[in-house]
Amino acid sequence: MTDLAGMSGLRVLDLSDNVSGAYAARLLATVGAQVTLVEPTSGSSLRSRPPLLTSTEPARSAAFEYLSAWKRGVALDRSTQAGRAALGQLLDRADVVITTMSPSEALAFDRTARAGRPSLIHVSATSYGLTGPWAGWRSSDLTDWAAGGYLYITGDPLREPLQGAGPWASYVAGIAAAIGAMAALHARRATGRGQLVDVGAMEVMASAHQWSLVMWSHQGRIKHRANNRHAEAHHPVSLMQVADGWVCIAAPTQAQWVNLCVALDLPDMADDLRYATAGLRFDAAEEIDGRFAPFLMARRRSEVVEHLQGFHVPASAVLSMDEVLEDEQLQARAFWAWPESLGDGARMPGLPFHLPSAPDGFSAAPRLGADTSAALEEAGMTSGEIEALVASGAIAADGAVHA
Repeated sequence: MTDLAGMSGLRVLDLSDNVSGAYAARLLATVGAQVTLVEPTSGSSLRSRPPLLTSTEPARSAAFEYLSAWKRGVALDRSTQAGRAALGQLLDRADVVITTMSPSEALAFDRTARAGRPSLIHVSATSYGLTGPWAGWRSSDLTDWAAGGYLYITGDPLREPLQGAGPWASYVAGIAAAIGAMAALHARRATGRGQLVDVGAMEVMASAHQWSLVMWSHQGRIKHRANNRHAEAHHPVSLMQVADGWVCIAAPTQAQWVNLCVALDLPDMADDLRYATAGLRFDAAEEIDGRFAPFLMARRRSEVVEHLQGFHVPASAVLSMDEVLEDEQLQARAFWAWPESLGDGARMPGLPFHLPSAPDGFSAAPRLGADTSAALEEAGMTSGEIEALVASGAIAADGAVHA
C-alpha cells in the first residue's frame, strides 16, 4: 500500500479531458506520483484548447503543455473491446483514476472500474457533481464562474457581472480533486478499500466564499460588486494609483490602519472617529483615497511598497505579465520551467510548492501515445500483443501518431 510520506510509488491514471481533472493529475505528478495520461487515439480535446502555440509545427495547445507536464502518455481506443481490455490492465495496477465524464458515464465507469479492484480510488470531477437536479447539465468556464456565485460579485457595481480571467473555477476544482484523492488514500491506509470521490465545481466555488453566504444567512444582505474594492467590509483593501502605475494596499485590521496612516504622514486620520472602524472606512473610501493620493502620486511603485512594508502594512506592486516573468522573487525560487520542445525562451509555471518528494527537473507533456508500449508492458502485455493492438488501431504507441 502506498506510503503517503513519499508519493513515488503512487500510480495514477488520468482519463480526464478538461482542466479540473488534468490539473488534479498534474498536482499529484508534482508530488512524485507516476501519472499516466490515457487519451483517445485521436488525442485529448485538451490538445486543441486555445491558446495555440503557433510557432511550433504542428500547433500545440499551451494549456495542454502546461496541464500534461510530468505525465506519461498512453493512447487507446476505449470504444473497442481490445482498447477497454488494455485499459483494464492499466487499472489493475493503478491506485487512483481521475475522470471528467458526464455523471451517467462516470457512475457506469465507476461500477466497472472498481468491480474486482476494491483498493482503487476513482476521482470524478464535474461541474455540478454526480447527483442532484443539475447533474448532467452542460457547462463552461463562464457558467462555472456564475453557478458558484462569483460572477455576480465581480466587476463594476454599475455594470454587468464579469468573469475572472481564465478557467479559475476548474483550477480550484482540480485542487479539491487532488485533495480528495489524498484524503481517500489516507482512508485506504486504514480500511484497505478505495472509494468514489465526487467533486463538483459549483460546490467547490460556493465553499470558497469568505462571508458572502453568511451575510445572506445571518444578515439578509446580498454581497454586491464593488469594482476593485473589498465590498462592504474594509478599506483600504484595494488598488491605488501611484506615479508609475498601481499598488495593492491591504490594511483591514486596526493596527494596520494605524500603521498606514503613520506611514503616509497622516497620523491624525488614525484617531479620527469618522474612520474608527473597518465599515466606516469603507463608507468613506472616496474621501480616504483622496487624502492618500498626494503622498502616493508623488512616488513610484517600488518606493511605496518598500516604504509601507517597513511599517508592516501589506502592499505589493501591480505587476504586468512581462514583469512577472522577470520578477526576482520568482527567479530566486526557481519557479519557471523551460520546456525546450516548445522553442527557445519558452517558459511555463513549474512546481507550485517545494518539497523533497517532488520530481527533479522538468518533464514536458508527452507526445500522443509516447509511453503506450512501456505502460502496457509494465501491465503484463507481451511485445507481440502490443504490436497486434497497434495494427488493429486499438492503441497508438511510441509516439507513432502525433497531435
